[in-house]
Amino acid sequence: MINRPVFKQRSLTSAMLFILALLAAMISAPPASAETSDCEVSTSGRYETCFIYGGGVQDLLLVSKIKGKIDATADASAAGEKGNYIRVALYNWYRSGGGQTIADSLVRAQRSGVSVRVVVGPTESEIITYLRDNGIDVETCADACADPGHGSMHNKFFLIQKGDTKLVIQSSSNLKDSQATHAQNLLISRDDTALFSAYVNYWRRLYAHGWTYDGVTWSTNTDRMIDGSNDLSKAYFYPQPGANRIADILGNVSACEPGNDRIWMEASEFDSSAYSSAIAAELRRLRGLGCDVKIIVQKEAGLNVLTGSYGISASDVHCDGWSHNKLLLIDARYAGEWRKPVFVGSYNITENSAYRANDAMLRIIDGDVTNRYINQFQHLWVNPRACDPAGVE
Repeated sequence: MINRPVFKQRSLTSAMLFILALLAAMISAPPASAETSDCEVSTSGRYETCFIYGGGVQDLLLVSKIKGKIDATADASAAGEKGNYIRVALYNWYRSGGGQTIADSLVRAQRSGVSVRVVVGPTESEIITYLRDNGIDVETCADACADPGHGSMHNKFFLIQKGDTKLVIQSSSNLKDSQATHAQNLLISRDDTALFSAYVNYWRRLYAHGWTYDGVTWSTNTDRMIDGSNDLSKAYFYPQPGANRIADILGNVSACEPGNDRIWMEASEFDSSAYSSAIAAELRRLRGLGCDVKIIVQKEAGLNVLTGSYGISASDVHCDGWSHNKLLLIDARYAGEWRKPVFVGSYNITENSAYRANDAMLRIIDGDVTNRYINQFQHLWVNPRACDPAGVE
């Protein structure tokens, strides 16, 4: 009989217990890549970004952020500040998902002396009645406000003037419970006078149900693209029939290099039209240049058309049925310089969105802002979720 040293048996037992404890800890701990919903102000102070990550749990961070800006305006007016106003353009607005919370804040602002006016698309009648009964001017659009009879009024933005402060609050989210359970983003631009003026004048045309306001008509697509004054900001207002702004933007990318090679897109919808096909062709060109092309799409139909009809590699596309973001970020040689622009808004990668619907796309070129969107994209990319087979706006 061989007597094995006792210390070896004890060492083996201790090692096994350590490994089991480590495995238990790994199983119970949250993923290292897990993100929590958050907001962050850029170093310049001009921008604030907010993200929620979806997955079926209601998250009212974006609602809370918008409410805070409205309430601050109400407080300033109640304290005697004059001339404050709020303008809203929102596609879907329901009492659920924070919709009643925002309505209550707007009513409070109206009562404090803030001028509040709202343009809405398909919206719960109780919200419209509540706002109107409390003195808020509400204009409804059954389809597109400008170019009625086509598309939809699909915008999702709030405009706030409080004293000398001017805020453009551009979101991807509607106000209803299904939207509060999806991944969404919100970008606030502060004190960009030209950008704020562009959005206000666009809102006025939505309210007027046409492209003419105060004798000025935005008759061409060029009229509907307006430069801001901060960090090469720019607003693109839709529809823009016959134009393809996304393909044009991608066409302005001329080179990628290691570390500056990102062409990343998040799309709720991507359809099988000549419009989307031209965008896909640019994405293939950029992949051929050595750019890191990645696309996150919400709906199953979008995944199928990208990887099937448009020949985008399946490794370059992920599906996420809980994402409602509309986003293009570039970290490459863009418009002749190494830049990091980001394009956010309410637009979808569809012919209907570009040629018939009222939508907005906002360009910001600011390293802090784009880096935040890079981090947001990376989280969604490494945590893919099943496609939405039908998709809910």
